[in-house]
Amino acid sequence: MRKLLMILMFSIFALGNEFAIKPHHVDVKLKCTDCHKEANEKDYKALDSNACLTCHGTKEKLAKRLDFLKGKNPHNSIHDNANLNCYTCHNEHKPSFNMCNTCHNTKTWMKEIK
Repeated sequence: MRKLLMILMFSIFALGNEFAIKPHHVDVKLKCTDCHKEANEKDYKALDSNACLTCHGTKEKLAKRLDFLKGKNPHNSIHDNANLNCYTCHNEHKPSFNMCNTCHNTKTWMKEIK
């Protein structure tokens, strides 16, 4: 039920703003300029993983946080090690995508991707 409520809240929030940010980033009062460094909003460009890692640390640090998943760690998988681009699964202005779920049933060991 909580998951459904979160999806509904995000959907309503996103409908009102094409570039709405995820609720967990709203919670920490993230502003557009915290990620986008261009002076004018109309000049904003798509970001790469380095923008994410500015706040989230290194890919190795993120992988270590999920070490308890052993061989199922999406941040250090047997397919990509710790080299996957953040945006392969995580998206800020649109729903995220669980790439692992395209081949594996991740419902028993992975939370919803934010």
